[in-house]
Amino acid sequence: MIVQNVILLMGVFIILMVCGVPIAFSLSISAMVTALATGQFQATAIVHRMIGNSSSYTLLAIPFFILAAKLMNTGGITRRIFRCCSAWVGWIPGGLGHANVLASIVFSGMSGSAVADAGGLGQIEVDAMIDEGFDPDFAAGVTAASATIGPIIPPSIPMVVYGMMTEVSVGALFIAGIVPGLVLALATSVLVFIMAKKRHYPVHKFNLHEALSSTKHALLSLLTPVLIIGGIWTGVFSPTEAACVASIYAFFLSVIVYREMTLKQVCKEIRQAVADSAGILVIICGAAAFSWLVTMMGMTSALSTALTSLTSNKYIMLLILNIAFLIIGMFMEALAVMTITIPFLIPLMTSFGINAVHLGVVLVLNLMIGLCTPPVGTSLFICAKTAKITIEQMYKAILPFLVPLVLVLLLITYVPGIVTWLPTVLGMI
Repeated sequence: MIVQNVILLMGVFIILMVCGVPIAFSLSISAMVTALATGQFQATAIVHRMIGNSSSYTLLAIPFFILAAKLMNTGGITRRIFRCCSAWVGWIPGGLGHANVLASIVFSGMSGSAVADAGGLGQIEVDAMIDEGFDPDFAAGVTAASATIGPIIPPSIPMVVYGMMTEVSVGALFIAGIVPGLVLALATSVLVFIMAKKRHYPVHKFNLHEALSSTKHALLSLLTPVLIIGGIWTGVFSPTEAACVASIYAFFLSVIVYREMTLKQVCKEIRQAVADSAGILVIICGAAAFSWLVTMMGMTSALSTALTSLTSNKYIMLLILNIAFLIIGMFMEALAVMTITIPFLIPLMTSFGINAVHLGVVLVLNLMIGLCTPPVGTSLFICAKTAKITIEQMYKAILPFLVPLVLVLLLITYVPGIVTWLPTVLGMI
């Protein structure tokens, strides 16, 4: 009976996806159809599960981080950050490529979204690199790869969802992502250096006056991640409250200090943030219904038992999980994957003694790699459009950058101290 129910559930879901139904509706409709067809589950239970997951206090962080990113992209904050980064690292072979990575580190401390990084900051980065003589495909590849840093260095929208579902401290997850994010940036910069030397890309002559001047103009913008991470670290505010602080600070800089946005433009960005947040919430609700039904049918425990019978080695299990998520992430939206699969992961974490914070960072990086992996990586389409290259050129451009991304993924998987050291030192885990 379990097998028949699972076949029905997955069959309806796959048919809907093939027919082009949005993933959020494919998940919820397949769950509802299965519940009604089998008669074993109340349809009202599906609805209650969807509503229950959407009413989490932690999820309030998502719309505010999205709004903060939009205000920063429109209000001149990201432009000042990139100019400052370019002035300080533009002299290194690879020049603006390194500035691209460094700017992503700073911006990731504000937005928590890889797509926001690729779509907002990415436009500024790609245009500047092409104007300096970099190949469009290289500029797009660097931008897509560096955007994966966004959800690793705090704040992080995917980590908010993971923490909410696993009841793990979101603050601990945020702090745990700092060191892996920096390692990821370093690995990407090494590749940029090698490719730049090979292709003889231009570099800037270091100008101390320009560096100090750009830092002065960007100082208030550069303080944003310090404000957010410092506030969470010291316990002044929670991660959810940090999202509100980020939005207020972005509004303050864009409208009052820099005066590059009008209240009418702010209202426009708020409407867009609401629309984007609603889309994410629908995905979370649909995935919650789907994953609840999978759990109630006994599929989670059955799969957990099957995987446990394959191996008792924690490191082999982590390899299996990484391969599975890399493949799934190539075809599905990251938040949907997380919401569906986390119920499977909870018993595995218990069985194999895997630290929940460690697995959370590994999972998020894995799925962020999916955003810049063919065939349907969102960052690839955004960066291809920005650089005015074909998607086929984009697929080829991203391939070299997948090497450092996957290597860092394996590194943090098998050296968990890279993830857990900082939150342990701070007494958060």
